[in-house]
Amino acid sequence: MTQYINLNTDWSFTKQPLTLHQVQADQGSLLEGVQIPHCWNAIDGQNGGDNYHRGLCWYKKTLHVESVEEGKCYFIEVGAANSISHTYLNGELLGEHRGGYSKFRYDITKHLQPGDNELILSVDNSHIEDVYPLWADFTFYGGIYRDVNLVIAEDTHFNLMDMGSCGVYVSQRQVTEKQAQLEVKALVTNHSTAAAELLVQFVDRKENVVSEACTAVAGDETLVNLTIDNPTLWQGIENPYLYECRVYLTVNGELKDSLVIPTGLRYFEFHKDQGFLLNGKPTKIRGVSRHQDREAVGNALTQSHQIQDMELIKEVGANSIRLAHYQHSDFFYDLCDEAGMLTWAEPPYITKTSSTDREATNAISQMRELIRQAYNHSSIILWGVQNEIGIMPDERPLLDIVEQMHAVVKEEDTTRLTTQAQVMMIREDNPANFATDTVAFNQYHGWYMGETSGYDTFIQAFRAKNPNSSLGYSEYGAEGIIKWHSEEPKVNDYSEEFHAKYHEEVLEIFNRYDFMWGSYVWNFFDFGSDFRDEGGVKGRNNKGLVTFDRAIKKDAFYFYKSVWSDEPVVHITSKRFKDRHLDTITVKVYCNQEDLTLTCNGNPVALKERKGTGSQTIYLFDVSLEAGYNQVVATASGISDRVEFRKVAEANQDYILPKGESAGIMESLFKSDNGDENVRNWFSDGVEDAQLPALEFPEGYLSIKDRVCDILKEEQGREIMEELFKPLLESDKAEMIKGIAFEMIIEFKPDLFPQKLVQHFNSRLNKVRKSIELV
Repeated sequence: MTQYINLNTDWSFTKQPLTLHQVQADQGSLLEGVQIPHCWNAIDGQNGGDNYHRGLCWYKKTLHVESVEEGKCYFIEVGAANSISHTYLNGELLGEHRGGYSKFRYDITKHLQPGDNELILSVDNSHIEDVYPLWADFTFYGGIYRDVNLVIAEDTHFNLMDMGSCGVYVSQRQVTEKQAQLEVKALVTNHSTAAAELLVQFVDRKENVVSEACTAVAGDETLVNLTIDNPTLWQGIENPYLYECRVYLTVNGELKDSLVIPTGLRYFEFHKDQGFLLNGKPTKIRGVSRHQDREAVGNALTQSHQIQDMELIKEVGANSIRLAHYQHSDFFYDLCDEAGMLTWAEPPYITKTSSTDREATNAISQMRELIRQAYNHSSIILWGVQNEIGIMPDERPLLDIVEQMHAVVKEEDTTRLTTQAQVMMIREDNPANFATDTVAFNQYHGWYMGETSGYDTFIQAFRAKNPNSSLGYSEYGAEGIIKWHSEEPKVNDYSEEFHAKYHEEVLEIFNRYDFMWGSYVWNFFDFGSDFRDEGGVKGRNNKGLVTFDRAIKKDAFYFYKSVWSDEPVVHITSKRFKDRHLDTITVKVYCNQEDLTLTCNGNPVALKERKGTGSQTIYLFDVSLEAGYNQVVATASGISDRVEFRKVAEANQDYILPKGESAGIMESLFKSDNGDENVRNWFSDGVEDAQLPALEFPEGYLSIKDRVCDILKEEQGREIMEELFKPLLESDKAEMIKGIAFEMIIEFKPDLFPQKLVQHFNSRLNKVRKSIELV
């Protein structure tokens, strides 16, 4: 039987730029003691400045084995090491692994010796141009941050050298309420001369064998087909029923290897009118996105951390998780199976493609590793193939990229569907949208650009142009920082109140459209992004419904819980907004019960308004405050929530983000180092805007509909851009806008682009003929 011996303890580590020989020779003076999981950027990757340690670090451990048995096979297994690693045993290089989020193994049978063995790993999270991710809005934490194991297998065993897979694949070929037709593929390594046999059983929760088959192992790959009549289906969070697929490998009656693979039987589709159907039942995907890091821990999560994450996601009432933007731990996929969470899994093929590897070799490799290692997790329904590729200039055509990755997925797995997360610059009729089985969009109307009504506009436009296609939202959100508060929340105040208001408005829009299969809140948890300095918080993306340390659920968390969860909810918002200077304030309560009452200082308060889509879970009350402290209590169905507001003479300025500290990623594009606007807003005289002629877009000539990089390719276009917008082009983040149509840049900051300026710029571009390659 295959044994897994954990090797997480008693490692030595250093960030010093040593050679392999120096690490081998060190007796403790250069290396410090650490335990696995370990992340060297747990602090500096979250404190801002974009200066966290990125480089080659060393890990060393003495691996002691009493004996090396004849006929046994030995492997080193590393759960994840970010991002390029080299593994050495007793001074010999076992191999290189390129990618920081997937499992890898090495066969050490010929290298292992009785007694002490020296195991060394170099791990490097530097920028390497042909290893993904290359650029993204999160910290690329370095370290060996998942388990390391010594694996001991018999001479006949399931193949452990198949890109980190378990060597057995359970495929659901056809599933209905009446019958499930299954295929089990076993990859077998047999170093003996004897023939092996394979027994496969499906066992229900009552330990009944509902289907089994036995066959001789033929070569490296053996297929077994089974049928289960009248199966109990895995119905997501309603009934996450799991069978056990038990696979036994024997030689002459002796058990050599076995696996137990929990399997939820299900079928699904994305319908053009009904959205997502799970086992034939329309099921709106109520999704959240998850990054795996947390405060002061980075990526070095324990199982208890991951269990806590799942419990919080279950509490809010979500039924789906997008595991962004890379492969997550096998343990968390287990939790998704058990909880009934519909899961979107994806590789770190994000934002920017390699300039040196135009064939995307590493992206494809990481895609294959993800699929093979996570194949047996029934919760996974979607393989994402890319996230926001298309934002940068001079990329390969997006259609080519998506078609290539879609084909790779189908080579590996024909039982699931593909999707992609399109950046907001991609229009609704882009042909790349239809190269995957379904499509979703990352859009931030009402935060980075325009109003939340922009979602309505886009959804309707997408439907009008693509009436036979399904649509989802892979990201939407706004920053919400719990120390900022406002009586009149508005965009870019970073207040907890605006954060909640934003989500109320957007979910109301999404719920209007049955053909929309679902959406994913960005993000469920605040997460580390060391280059950020936004809303007065450094090194962090603050869009989460829960704080980075998982300690505080923001008001928006309770909004979703009131709409999504069957658990009774009574939650008074703005509790952290304690000091109030107005005589009368509006108190908002999220409640999914019908008998909500509110009192202030023991006196009943009349309901002002109840609103919200469907269940109408938003209750508003006008509350008059007395001098000093005021006790407000909300009660419904026997449960209560309370808050104390203090009446003060003047507004507490500690609740207000200081002016000049709000600059985020998009804001910073339009600011110079001294805080002035980069865009030259100098068209203040002349004709009224209403008298300006309509913009023209003559075929074969430049216009604001062209991408900035394409405008810059034309000599005259570059001259015009540099004359009008040179400070913008010199911004340290200018590369982000070069792949964007100028028309969309205007949408980001319309107040900086008066109609006279837009008309002037566009009319001058209209005189510049495009080169042949741009036409």
